[in-house]
Amino acid sequence: LQKLHRDTQKCAFKCSYAMINGENVDVVKDPITDPGKKSKKGRLTLEDSGEKFPSGATKWTTVTEGKGDPAKDILVEVFRDGKLLVEDNFADIRKRANNERVELKKLAVPKGVGTVGDPFNNIVMLTDSYKVTHHLQYPPGTTKVYSYFECRGGEYKDVCFFGLQYFLKKYMVGPVVTMDKVKRAEEYFKIHFSHPVWGLNEKLFNRSSWEHIISKHGGKLPVEIKAVPEGTALTYKNVFFTMENTDDACFWLTNYLESLLVQIWYPTTVCTQSREQKKIITKYLKDTGTPDVVENGLHVFKLHDFGFRGVSSVESSATGGAAHLVNFLGSDTMAALMCIKEYYNESIAGFSIPASEHSTMTSWGREHEVDAMRNMLIQYPKGIVACVSDSYDIFQACEKYWGTELKDMIMARDGVLVVRPDSGELPKIVLDVLESLAGKFGTSNTPTGHKLLPPKIRIQVIACSNSLEMILRTMTDAGWAADNLAFGSGGALLQKLHRDTQKCAFKCSYAMINGENVDVVKDPITDPGKKSKKGRLTLEDSGEKFPSGATKWTTVTEGKGDPAKDILVEVFRDGKLLVEDNFADIRKRANNERVELKKLAVPKGVGTVGDPFNNIVMLTDSYKVTHHLQYPPGTTKVYSYFECRGGEYKDVCFFGLQYFLKKYMVGPVVTMDKVKRAEEYFKIHFSHPVWGLNEKLFNRSSWEHIISKHGGKLPVEIKAVPEGTALTYKNVFFTMENTDDACFWLTNYLESLLVQIWYPTTVCTQSREQKKIITKYLKDTGTPDVVENGLHVFKLHDFGFRGVSSVESSATGGAAHLVNFLGSDTMAALMCIKEYYNESIAGFSIPASEHSTMTSWGREHEVDAMRNMLIQYPKGIVACVSDSYDIFQACEKYWGTELKDMIMARDGVLVVRPDSGELPKIVLDVLESLAGKFGTSQTPTGHKLLPPKIRVIQGDGIDINSLEMI
Repeated sequence: LQKLHRDTQKCAFKCSYAMINGENVDVVKDPITDPGKKSKKGRLTLEDSGEKFPSGATKWTTVTEGKGDPAKDILVEVFRDGKLLVEDNFADIRKRANNERVELKKLAVPKGVGTVGDPFNNIVMLTDSYKVTHHLQYPPGTTKVYSYFECRGGEYKDVCFFGLQYFLKKYMVGPVVTMDKVKRAEEYFKIHFSHPVWGLNEKLFNRSSWEHIISKHGGKLPVEIKAVPEGTALTYKNVFFTMENTDDACFWLTNYLESLLVQIWYPTTVCTQSREQKKIITKYLKDTGTPDVVENGLHVFKLHDFGFRGVSSVESSATGGAAHLVNFLGSDTMAALMCIKEYYNESIAGFSIPASEHSTMTSWGREHEVDAMRNMLIQYPKGIVACVSDSYDIFQACEKYWGTELKDMIMARDGVLVVRPDSGELPKIVLDVLESLAGKFGTSNTPTGHKLLPPKIRIQVIACSNSLEMILRTMTDAGWAADNLAFGSGGALLQKLHRDTQKCAFKCSYAMINGENVDVVKDPITDPGKKSKKGRLTLEDSGEKFPSGATKWTTVTEGKGDPAKDILVEVFRDGKLLVEDNFADIRKRANNERVELKKLAVPKGVGTVGDPFNNIVMLTDSYKVTHHLQYPPGTTKVYSYFECRGGEYKDVCFFGLQYFLKKYMVGPVVTMDKVKRAEEYFKIHFSHPVWGLNEKLFNRSSWEHIISKHGGKLPVEIKAVPEGTALTYKNVFFTMENTDDACFWLTNYLESLLVQIWYPTTVCTQSREQKKIITKYLKDTGTPDVVENGLHVFKLHDFGFRGVSSVESSATGGAAHLVNFLGSDTMAALMCIKEYYNESIAGFSIPASEHSTMTSWGREHEVDAMRNMLIQYPKGIVACVSDSYDIFQACEKYWGTELKDMIMARDGVLVVRPDSGELPKIVLDVLESLAGKFGTSQTPTGHKLLPPKIRVIQGDGIDINSLEMI
């Protein structure tokens, strides 16, 4: 669910047609620096090409320039003027993904109300579903489970902690457990854990314990969390927070909450990487002769967040964008500003400038590009303004337009023009553009002898973490000062990260069992790097300093620390927030300042209510707020489309549009309150201490027009391919255009939100390819019956909840996987499918152990933990992680000898899980170990097969490449 990004399938949303002064205008982007980014032109239809694939599926083709036949177009009008015109169901989507043709039927009565509230916010279900079964797995007499979160290693040695307060206030503070939530969860779990042969084990869902939390604690979670203050940077392998239950009856709750809180890996990793990027930028600014940029604090505007469209969900953009703003001040991700205001008490944490995009430039036409550029200088007569300049020929733009025809306007203007090349090979394009501009504007030399353009002109390029230093180093070597350049970053900043970037983990290290203190440890022989910490932990001053003067902190294990020296602060207890950090202090800590956390005089017992991010006026890149001033005069229609321009998989399976429509766009989503709140943000967000605010930037009158004329409903039309349809890339998936001439600007305003459909579409596409691979090998190795009986759809199980960047991403990504498979532990996905796609239960699971439920028994009692699994679940499929210590001893001595008779007599299947080791070797080694004890038979193709009572699941390290390799 995480190791994907928008460029996996090169997803893009581009303007291809406009109506200007009553004339039809076909629009195209065609950069000489990247022919692969050439866009489609004119109105589009998706039609039958008359050809078939070898599978018999239809070959669809996109007809451009308005030359298609609307009668043959399979794009269906799904949304118009705030109403949902069709409502797809998940069963039909699955059929289409399986190459069945299923038509979309229009609703008899269009739906004018979207999904209300936040259906995912049910703490009883915000976990991996196998954890629902863990209350049966700990040793008898367990009353305390204590676990911790750390980064076991990773790309960056210094890890900057951020995000905990968001998760606490959003999901955990207050009476978050209610009878209604428990009841709804039980309804899911009863079907989710049912099996057509072995039925349901009624003990699995721990209803009585949830009722205990309601009756004894008023629905508040009886756990304590101690954490390092957010913004603190620690070297990896240190503890960041600990959690333990405060009610002996709720020992199972600590690690139940793990799956949700491990998602803190995401804002922490974004914050960590962004902080490292700040160090790099700062170094090169100083090294190339402009230390004043750093001294004046302008370096914190040198890496701008454009990640909203390139991240996997609105929620991820909020927490990830907030994490970047710990280190910088430039951002177009408005969800991040809302997050910081609502959860971190800072009214406006990031700033931006007016800027163009390709649609606002190309709608003028190639022959009028210079007029589009001139318009930018006229509309924004002072301050900083950025203009994308590679729509056609970046060098003509730099030399003929900016450097000749518009040069006098630029030099006379009270402000800075930022020229933006958006394509071309890095770092070459940066040097080429600098040289082009220098030839027209000249340069001066910094004290270190590096060339610097006049202060009236700068450039900005899009960069990722790896290319950023390469660009700056190349510039330095070529004699250019770093201050000539600012960076923007999108998916690379907020999406091209995963939990293993910093090897984030949450592990049990201590338990109390029958009144005895038990230090718990995981120590797999197949990966020493995964050895966990042991006992109660403190984080203390080591007595040493880093060269920067910062304190070296160290984690003291096995309860040997001094609580008086521990800097972990109790931040949450029994449903109450005990400290409330503010963003300004977090920024100071990230900058190596020591700022203490102060306890609240009155603990906070109510979390953030509702969904503060769901404001359509702000769910965009903020530079789009300024675009109403940039289209040609007389524009009344803007028509754009979404496609995959290429990518790793040729067949792309479309999924996710209905979620976005029902969640964010159906109904009267524009209100005066939302407009007012957005305006409050934008007035400060676009302000500058020297040049002030251009009052024209926020288009308040047009939003008021939508309210007065359309009742707050969005006047746009969307036509889309039915979800689940697989098209070859480079075809159109959906189009959007405004239905009210006054709202021509709205089409591409909504782009940033709807481009996030790249994520469920890409998950669905990759999952579908994995299904093909699994199916092929099942047949090739002599078990076609597995496919014929439909059991192959349980062969790739989703455990992605903790490893994805947010609850919302887990919901849409997990739902996308379930288009192709039936196995999932991501309960948010099931909620998503029920609420947005009309399928009550779309995925299933089984009881399974985790390391905490095994290691709490101790190394010497591991076999007893395994025996307990067989006793607690006397029939059906059950999975057991078996590498906590020695996977081969587990397979041969325990499963294969001491417990063999129980396994073979049991009415069901035991699934042995190695969770570490080198791939594919560990899979073969475990199969051979089990075969030595259980024997094998041969399939018709001569391949070995274990007895039906025992199987293996490999979870660690699985992606599409390792899957096929294995």
